Amino acid sequence: MPVLALGVVLAGCLVAWNGQVKSSFGWFAYAPLSNDFFSGSGMAFVTQGTQIGLAIAVAGLLVLAFWAGFRLGRRPRRRL
Repeated sequence: MPVLALGVVLAGCLVAWNGQVKSSFGWFAYAPLSNDFFSGSGMAFVTQGTQIGLAIAVAGLLVLAFWAGFRLGRRPRRRL
């Protein structure tokens, strides 16, 4: 189970990495009262492919956390 969950995490990371789309659009806004232009340069938009990939990776991490908690919870107690 942990190997499968680790594979899901890696697959999610690959989907998120390949889901990035380079876009060449931009925007600007004009504020008439201050006579100033605002530019959105440097903003990062998360594409749907990246969101899906990250969701898959998070699901894999949740399975790994569940498995680790289950294994630690079933550890035999030492007798003194």
